[in-house]
Amino acid sequence: MNKRKNILIFAAIFFLNNAAFAIEDVVLKNRYPDYAYEFSGKDTCENFNRKIFIFNSKLNKYVIRPINIVWASILPKYGIARVQNFYTNLEFPIRFTSCLLQKDFKSSKTEAKRFLTNTTIGLGGLYDPAKNRFKIEPRQEDMGQVLAHYNIKKGPYIVLPIIPSGSVRDIAGQALDCPLNPSSYIIGPAVMIAKAVALVNKTTNFQAIAKTIDSTYADPYEISKKLCGIEKYIKNSNLDRKEVLAEKTASQNIIEIKNIDENSVVSANLKADINLNDYNPQSPLIDSMRTALFEEQKINDSKWSDLSVWNKSFSKQIKTSSVNIDAKHPNYKYRYVLQKDKTAPLAIIYPSFGEGIMSHHSIVLSKILYDEGYSVVIQGSPFQWEFVKSMPDDYRPGFPTSDTYYSRLVTSKILDNLQSQKACRFDKKILIGTSFGALTTLFVAAKEEEENRLGISNYISINPPIEILFALKQVDKYSQEWKNNPDDIKLRAAITAEKIIQVAQNISNKNTKKKIDSLPFTDDETKLVIGFIMKQKLSDLVFTIENGSKSKKSDIYKSLNEMSFDDYAQKYLNTGGYKSFEQLNYDTSLYSLANFLQKNDKYKIYHALDDYYVNSEQLIWLKKQSKNKSVFFSNGSHLGGLYRKEFIDEFKKDIALQKTSLIGPNTQLAEK
Repeated sequence: MNKRKNILIFAAIFFLNNAAFAIEDVVLKNRYPDYAYEFSGKDTCENFNRKIFIFNSKLNKYVIRPINIVWASILPKYGIARVQNFYTNLEFPIRFTSCLLQKDFKSSKTEAKRFLTNTTIGLGGLYDPAKNRFKIEPRQEDMGQVLAHYNIKKGPYIVLPIIPSGSVRDIAGQALDCPLNPSSYIIGPAVMIAKAVALVNKTTNFQAIAKTIDSTYADPYEISKKLCGIEKYIKNSNLDRKEVLAEKTASQNIIEIKNIDENSVVSANLKADINLNDYNPQSPLIDSMRTALFEEQKINDSKWSDLSVWNKSFSKQIKTSSVNIDAKHPNYKYRYVLQKDKTAPLAIIYPSFGEGIMSHHSIVLSKILYDEGYSVVIQGSPFQWEFVKSMPDDYRPGFPTSDTYYSRLVTSKILDNLQSQKACRFDKKILIGTSFGALTTLFVAAKEEEENRLGISNYISINPPIEILFALKQVDKYSQEWKNNPDDIKLRAAITAEKIIQVAQNISNKNTKKKIDSLPFTDDETKLVIGFIMKQKLSDLVFTIENGSKSKKSDIYKSLNEMSFDDYAQKYLNTGGYKSFEQLNYDTSLYSLANFLQKNDKYKIYHALDDYYVNSEQLIWLKKQSKNKSVFFSNGSHLGGLYRKEFIDEFKKDIALQKTSLIGPNTQLAEK
């Protein structure tokens, strides 16, 4: 049960954790759904809840987490899993009784079989042969689900010290679970120690997620409330059962392969430089979700928990430091990993739109670069709340000119910091950007050509939007398409969330890893996810700009839930100085860099013919300007081809240390 919960939270964070779920008897009339309200109802106790949430966060940081670090350094992940399995098996009466009270006799029989199998063959529940050998799937049931089954009202969302948050009904369900837990009837020092071990073991599994929530989102309370709501909704609807999900999705046509052939409209005037053989595309939107498969570099491989001092995985080798940009604001954090050779070349990574230094793509790219001999710096996107929080008061991200200025300023300070504090000498430096970071990379490259401040030798741009205003219009369109079919938004989005969880489970489970030829989503489901991802990033940014409070209730979310990217531009960007939309579009797009793209030979652009943030006319223009300095893949959409061997091999060619310039695909470059 705990493993699934962590997978759920991981999946929710990885895909930015949300889709829309309407509570009972609510009619959606807003421009965008208020997800926190849809998940958890009206937060009547928000002032109290936020204070207790902060208390719990500090308690976790200063008391529980240090204990977890010690525990995780004593037991490897294998041992932690065995302890968790034992206590999960011991809680059989809770699940069994819950199934009986819901008159779900088939599930109660299943749980009985699982308990007998795991208690005997599984050595008291240390192992799970019921699932692994006999394919008897567990039923994640509790008394909170019984109350929901009998239509007991949820009540307001409540955060209490230490215990898991939820509605009043959820907390009542936790109280009713206690008499059904066998450990409640056994007393004595040994039992108390055993209970303490169970608690420490359980909280250890949650620490990585808790840290990610706290460091990734501008308002951790709001995100945690959404996560709690989505988990409870899925459980109460039994969508975590494979047969229920299969029944709900039986009519969906998922695998709709749409290969781009040489006679298509796009390829009539534009050919792919590299074909992704057997990619089996579904649609540009669905294919972009394959970005989650960019995992094969084994960045987290270790027999020890992420908390353990013995964990030596690559992701644990990445350190965090900071530089100050404005004396009135907090330092800006960045991440880095250095080679033992302090004169090794340096790679600087600018991540996607709204991504910070914890960006998954950036970490995987870092591993590739590190293995090729580079030290690496991960810097966040200008359009990200932590970046803005560290900048002067008047900074508003959105214009490439100002974004470029502050990105270069931050990079310069990071270089100075590392060279002085770590005694490094970076004679060779390359800059790599993905998505919005790829656009910023090219603007930085053009500015560096005018005034060489950073000493960067080469630039790699992966899936840059060509017209940023066109890309943001696409975002706004996807964010509002839920209105096309609002009546069953709750069910559709719940199904989408559960599918995401299952995909995440398949990715993280080494025993089931295999080539994934398709993803189990429809286009509408993917629009819901992508639209909300970008909307959440915008909300985090504006929350920071408006100095939203984490400790007390405010009305800021009333405006945040209604704000589009167009609204952001109207409110925060000085667009009034432009005489026409065409001039604004030109200055914020790659069109303004045409001369640089034509004459400079220090950059390389990767793109896909079916990227939904560009159109065929834009790609044709880009190819005309960049010629063999750009490589177009036949498929992959927006970052959905990063996991492919064709991309990784081409990328490795371009970062090979003997190369000094970047030209067309599969071409050996000149040595120094």
